[in-house]
Amino acid sequence: MTFEQLLVFHKIVQAGSFKAAANELHKTQPAISFSIKKLEEEMEVELFDRSSYRPTLTSHGKAFYERSHKIMQGMSELESMSKSFQQKEEPEIGISVDGICMHPGLLRLFKTFGEQHPFTKLNMNLDILSEAERKVLDRETQIGITHFLSDRLSVEIVPFATVTMVPVMNRELYLERKVKHQKDLLEIDQVVIGDKNPKGSSFGLLDNGKKWRLLDNNFKREIIMAGLGWGHLPQETILQELKEKKIVILDFEDIHPRKLDINLIRLKKQHLGPIAKKLWEELISFQH
Repeated sequence: MTFEQLLVFHKIVQAGSFKAAANELHKTQPAISFSIKKLEEEMEVELFDRSSYRPTLTSHGKAFYERSHKIMQGMSELESMSKSFQQKEEPEIGISVDGICMHPGLLRLFKTFGEQHPFTKLNMNLDILSEAERKVLDRETQIGITHFLSDRLSVEIVPFATVTMVPVMNRELYLERKVKHQKDLLEIDQVVIGDKNPKGSSFGLLDNGKKWRLLDNNFKREIIMAGLGWGHLPQETILQELKEKKIVILDFEDIHPRKLDINLIRLKKQHLGPIAKKLWEELISFQH
């Protein structure tokens, strides 16, 4: 049994006749008939009932068609993948995204892009602080989305978005500790994300205050919501809690909402493949 025989078999079923299949495959009708006859001899069953004007599948033919349909789909995907590789499309792309930049629209963009390019795997890293930039500089990923920039000479920078970071506290904790002034925060843990990079930095830190350092943005959020400390969170992620008055925005001399500029970055000296380049262009168009 060969793939050519399977192709002929499926084309006859789909086209409805030997003649129509021959026309679509650019073969002679005798060649089509010979291919199917050879397949039937190998299987020792008849796949088509030829007693009527148009050939119809026998019970064996129907079972064989259903099972072989998956193989044909797989072969079609492999052919598409082959064409993708011939066009020098990358088998995978690395993307580093700072956790505070994760926007629902951005996730939809990645989902749609992945569906449009099924043979290029999107390896998305959710990073903190300087990690996204480091991975781009170290060529671990091709594209970064981050607010942190330490090496402006090595990367191409495109403004992407602005995120408002809001210092908040669980309302019950706020009332319990009677927070009225900035100094009242000194004895309450400030929940912050710690940077693995010694060159990295944090923002909105309260000098001389107690710190609870974490390496996960989601855990940070849970800690703050549970009333175990206070800290900065992206405004877009806490709209519901603010509406329900579960949390209080802190606004003092040094502790107050602040805007962070988010940038797209790529290494200047690194050539982007066709799919990475297309993703880069779509991200630029996505700016919000």
